[in-house]
Amino acid sequence: MKIKNQLQKQHEKDFEGNLSFAEWLDYFSKEPTSKELDDMEKESLKITPINNKHYQPLKGA
Repeated sequence: MKIKNQLQKQHEKDFEGNLSFAEWLDYFSKEPTSKELDDMEKESLKITPINNKHYQPLKGA
C-alpha cells in the first residue's frame, strides 16, 4: 500500500515536472465542479472558533 502511494506520488511529480508553463496553467486552472464546491463549503462549515466557543460567524450573505 505504501509503495503504491509512493509510486503514485512519484508519477504525479514527474508528470508535473514535464509540463510546459502553458500546459501547467491549463491543467491547474480548471474551474471547480459543483461537487468540489459543495465539498469546500462543507469543510468551511466544520471550522469552529478556537478562542470563543460562543462566537457564531455570519453564514450566507
